[in-house]
Amino acid sequence: MGLRPGRAGLAALLLGLAWATAAAAGEAQPRRRGPIELRDEWLLSQMRLTLPAQSPELLAPGAMRFRLNLDWGNDFGWDQSVRGEQPSDRRFLVDGEHRTLGFELRRGLGSGIEAGARLPLRWRGPGILDGMIDAFHVVTLRLGLPDNGRSSFLKNRFRVLGRDAAGAEVVWHGEPGTGLGNLELDLRWAPGRGAAPRRWAIAGAVTLPTGTGAFEAGGLEAGLQFLGVVPLAASLDLYGGLGGTVFGDTELAGIEYERFRCAGFVVVEWRPARAASLLVELNGASRLVTNLARYPGVQSYLRIGAKLDLPHRMGLEAGFTENLVDQQATTDFGAFLGVTRRF
Repeated sequence: MGLRPGRAGLAALLLGLAWATAAAAGEAQPRRRGPIELRDEWLLSQMRLTLPAQSPELLAPGAMRFRLNLDWGNDFGWDQSVRGEQPSDRRFLVDGEHRTLGFELRRGLGSGIEAGARLPLRWRGPGILDGMIDAFHVVTLRLGLPDNGRSSFLKNRFRVLGRDAAGAEVVWHGEPGTGLGNLELDLRWAPGRGAAPRRWAIAGAVTLPTGTGAFEAGGLEAGLQFLGVVPLAASLDLYGGLGGTVFGDTELAGIEYERFRCAGFVVVEWRPARAASLLVELNGASRLVTNLARYPGVQSYLRIGAKLDLPHRMGLEAGFTENLVDQQATTDFGAFLGVTRRF
């Protein structure tokens, strides 16, 4: 799905903000800030471990970083004979909205090791964005861009409906509400000595079943990533990562999942000056769900964002998420905002 006019405007706003900050920052040599680390919060991915885009560079020994980030997205996808509420053959329908507030603390341990912990506070429900997105579609339809038929469905609903390949009904037991998600612990190891920037690293993560309310779930999950960065120019870098996850429990709330998933990403970071980075990310993952008929086997995203340095070792990050190829198994549109503080 192409970028819509409203989303292109948001991208232009981020670009202008970054340029304005950069112009005020002077001509000092810019430093790498790395990708914006985001998880997949699509309704059916929300309670599963997903791997964010990351940098292989580590915090200095003893240094700490606190991060608070908000992800707000609209989730809508379907596969059925016709658009709307009365199809003769519905394979699946996912309709809802998510908001996730992530609390993260990281510390450099020395010897090329960095440790981190992240605890999400999640909400899911019918939301309020459907009407706003329909307003965008009034314009995009005139431009010949697809709108996924949202206007043919009821607005601001929370539901996952579908059947399996044999035709049996799949009942999702997920409920709307607020609760803590699973605690995520991770380690990054990068070879090298001293304070020299690292070019590659290995990152491992596990989750512990700390979820509450609508997000309570048992079982352990783990992931492993190989991370790298290639300098393209003095202010331009290419990041990449390849890895996978494994789920101890492949059934959750009536949905059956693949036990093993592969995932990868590429990110371009451009630093126009000392205080700003502009980032474009493409990422993808292999099949997630196995018991919904014709559920897509690949999920992919485009993310565009910016990172800005603020006084007192503070940082700001913001941008938006767009599904890249298949519209039916990823967040239709999402925005993210975060602040960081280094100690």
